[in-house]
Order: sequence, then C-alpha cells, then structure tokens
Amino acid sequence: MRRGLAVLVALTVLLLLLDVAGGPTGPVRSAGASVFGPMLRATSTDADDPRDTELTRLRLRVAELEDERSASAQESELRDLAQDHRVDVVPARVVAVGARDARGAVRVTLDVGSRDGVSTDRAVVSPDGLVGRVVSVSRWTSDVELLGASGTSVGVRVGTAPGVLAELSGSEPTLDERPGELAVRAVQEGRLEPGQQVRTLGSQDGRPYPPGLPVGEVVRAPQDAVGLTAVATVRPVADLPALDVVGVVTGTTR
Repeated sequence: MRRGLAVLVALTVLLLLLDVAGGPTGPVRSAGASVFGPMLRATSTDADDPRDTELTRLRLRVAELEDERSASAQESELRDLAQDHRVDVVPARVVAVGARDARGAVRVTLDVGSRDGVSTDRAVVSPDGLVGRVVSVSRWTSDVELLGASGTSVGVRVGTAPGVLAELSGSEPTLDERPGELAVRAVQEGRLEPGQQVRTLGSQDGRPYPPGLPVGEVVRAPQDAVGLTAVATVRPVADLPALDVVGVVTGTTR
C-alpha cells in the first residue's frame, strides 16, 4: 500500500511538470486513471455515506439484543436456583470491579442497593452457585466480597450427605493452587477426594449463607487428605473473574 501511494505521488508530480511545460498530459492521465483508479476507490471511504451509519446502528442494536437475551437467560437460571434452594433473590448486574489479588477480582459492585431490599451479610449467587457476600450497601449500589478474598472463609460440607465438615478459604500453603482455585480444610474426621462436591454448610437464620448452595468441586487432594489435617484444592462452580448477572439473597421462602 505504501509503495502504491508513493507511485501516486510521483505521478501527480509528473502531471504538474507536464502542465507547466505545456506537454501532452492526456495519455498520462488516461493511463494513471486506468491503473490507479481502483486503488483510489479501495483506499477511500465516504464518511457521509448514510448506509455506513445505518449499518453501524444496526450492529449496535444486534449487540444490545444479544446482551439482553443472555441476561434474560441468566436471570431465568437464577430463579431456578432460588426455587431449588428456597431462597428469595434480587437479580443484579456487575457494574464495577474493585480490588484485585493474584486470583483476580476480590470485590465487585452491583447495580442494586437498599432501595431494592439488599442489606449487608447476604449471600450473592450466580446461576451456578455461590460467589460471595454483600459487605456494604448504599441506596443504589452494593459491594460484594468474592470467594477467596484474603481473611475470609466459608463453612462447607464436602462429599455426599451428610458430608465432611470443612472450611473454604482463599489459600493454603501446603497446596499448589492455580489461578481461580480455592482451598478447603476439613474440621472433622473424613477423607477429601477429587470429584467431591462442595456446598455451603449454612449460617444461623441463613445469613449470610443459606445451606446447600453449590460452591465448587474438589479437583486435587493429597493421598493423605484424611482427618483434621486434610486439605484439598477446590474449583469454584462460578466463573468469578467473569461475573455478569448475579442474584442477592434477601431471605428464605417458607
């Protein structure tokens, strides 16, 4: 393309010189038009062409409709999760991402607040399961601390009912964790094994965590992961760095 533009510039200079000298410019102009005309048309755009504006507008509208369709599908899955676990939820969307650590986002901001019935120390879920808890609320927005944030832990049950009582946290020095993974440590006698499902133990009055919410799956565990010293690596069911539509638990249904 650069070579073609250089030739165009040279041709323009030649035509100017011929014009000044009174020489025959017709053959040169004709040859130049036939050779470089298609190139000029290909490299030029009409910014005022209404067809371009309309096409851009249609593409933006298609993107909006796709986003609305995806959000509607996720809200429907949220309602199913809420019904299965007998909790009431307020749908929300992530509008900002706050502090980060090695695992990615630690806090996110939602577009719902006290006017929507949201209060602190309430669980936040995605269509797949638990993602964190509400730590601060304003009238219009609320901040959520995600699973794995430093200094936080969640009581869980690991494996088939009744399951091994354990504590889920962000890191464990004895484990070789990968980005996005969490650690679980048993607090009663039992064995932790890959493939076991991890669910919330539940808090008093279901606050912040109702019982039985999906949290993740054990993906790696040492062979000696037995007893009170047992530790294992858990992959959360929710894609924490890519949250979009979530639900804030506001209570339990009878």
